This record gives sequence, C-alpha cells and structure tokens, in this order.
Amino acid sequence: MSCHTCFRAPASRTRFFCPTCARSQLYQLRVENARVLLEKQSIAEHIQARVTPETTQAEWSGEIKETAIAYQNGLSAKRSLQMIVKGEAESCERLRLLGDQLENLTAEIKDKRLEISQRRLALARRHSDSESAQYQLGEREAAILANIQNNTKRTDHLWHSLHSKTAEARIFLCREAANLYGLQRKTRSKEGLSQEVYTMGGIDIIDLRDMNGKLQLCDF
Repeated sequence: MSCHTCFRAPASRTRFFCPTCARSQLYQLRVENARVLLEKQSIAEHIQARVTPETTQAEWSGEIKETAIAYQNGLSAKRSLQMIVKGEAESCERLRLLGDQLENLTAEIKDKRLEISQRRLALARRHSDSESAQYQLGEREAAILANIQNNTKRTDHLWHSLHSKTAEARIFLCREAANLYGLQRKTRSKEGLSQEVYTMGGIDIIDLRDMNGKLQLCDF
C-alpha cells in the first residue's frame, strides 16, 4: 500500500523521504521484538515455577495429569500404529486374495471365450454343411423320384410281360394236353335238362359243381 504522505510504495531497498514511511517500516520490527520478549518472559516464568520448591499441589496434580495424558497419548499412538500396521497387513492380504480371484476370473473368461469361439466355428461348419446338403435339394429329389418311378414302371412292364408270357404258356400247354388226350365236349340230356360234359381219353371229367350238390345251368 502506498504512503499517504509521499505516495510511494513501500520498498526495503529505497531511501525514506518522509517519517511516515520510516515509521511504517519500523512497526513490523517492533511487533516481532515484542513477541520475542513475551515468549522469553513466559519461558522464564515456566522455568521458575518448575525450579521453585513452593509448587502447589494443584500444579503437581496438573503436571501429573499432563504426564498421564501424554502417556495415554503415547499408548494411543502406539496402538494406532499397531492398528495401522494390522490394517495394512489385512489390506495386503485382501489385495492378494483379490489378485488371485482376478487371475482366476481372467483365466475363466479366457477359457469361456475360447469355448465360445470353438462353438462358433462348429456352428459355422454345421451351417456350411447344411447349406451344402440343401444345395439343389429339390432338383436332386426330383431326379431320385424320377429314377424310382422309371424303375417302378420298368418293373411293372416286366411283370406284366412275364405274366402275359406265363398265361400264354399255360394256354399253350393246356391246348397241347387237350389235343394229346383228346379233350371233347358233349351235350347230354339229364332229367329233361341239357348239360355239357367234357371227356378226355373216353373218360368223363367230373364237374366239381356236381360234387357240391349244385347244378349249373348253362344258357346257349
């Protein structure tokens, strides 16, 4: 703050041009000197009270109380130090356990990620195989069905052809047997009714319908 007389800012290296600046500069030194004197007097009184044998019981009680408080403070400090050391040890143990758990979780996450990647590869492979299997599936099914139908038609044709040949062979054999044994058909009248009778080699062929007790009337 500038001086209200010479309007100059206070500085320790410049000369004083007015008594106000000099007095203002000496105020701080006087205050420091007074503080030192008061501290010196207080220390002297304290030493005198300790050295003088006329110390009262209250003063001794106060000193004992101060000593006890200091001792308790020392114990408290020691106990606090022990608690701090114990807390640090527990913190280190917890940090170690947390580190182990973190390592286990990291390893487990790594294993799970590897398993997921393997499953993704397997699913991608299955998807690719499925797409390959379904590629032109309709055309292949149609081709297989057409082949089966052709085989079925060919088999039916062969079966019908074989059946026709078998029937023709039986007809031929029956005709040849009839020619060899002289199969003849005759008409006879029995009880006023005409009835066809077949003979082979001069022997009548029994009509199976007569064996059942039934007569079959034939219309000409």
